[in-house]
Amino acid sequence: MAQLFCEFEVADCTTKTYPNNTFDVIYSRDTILHIQDKPALFRSFFKWLKPGGKVLISDYCKSAGTPSPEFAEYIKQRGYDLHDVKAYGQMLRDAGFDEVIAEDRSDQFNKVLRRELNAVEKDKDDFICDFSEVRDYNDIVGDGRQS
Repeated sequence: MAQLFCEFEVADCTTKTYPNNTFDVIYSRDTILHIQDKPALFRSFFKWLKPGGKVLISDYCKSAGTPSPEFAEYIKQRGYDLHDVKAYGQMLRDAGFDEVIAEDRSDQFNKVLRRELNAVEKDKDDFICDFSEVRDYNDIVGDGRQS
């Protein structure tokens, strides 16, 4: 019987390297928006995956076209590198991936976000006691409401 092996690592994905054909799956949740050179990262993903490997990315995107001045300022303030869903998918294709499904899952994300925010707000005192300062709590809830 094959032994399953799972390892977690905290590293800078823009500088960390791995041998080709290392991973069965690469998963990223809401982090690649911080990476300025997504094409280089996706080329690395392609090399690092074993044949038949999968990539699952959940990330923030923007609508096609020019964002509103307010949203453009928000993006700049945060240092985000946002693209629309179609462009995101094309970057993966350009990196070598041929079975790319790029979907706008905003409705699903918003439902999950509302559920998570409600849970945090319901247990505000416990959250602040266990994890952070009041300011951190307000930042989390405020950012969630803005999304």
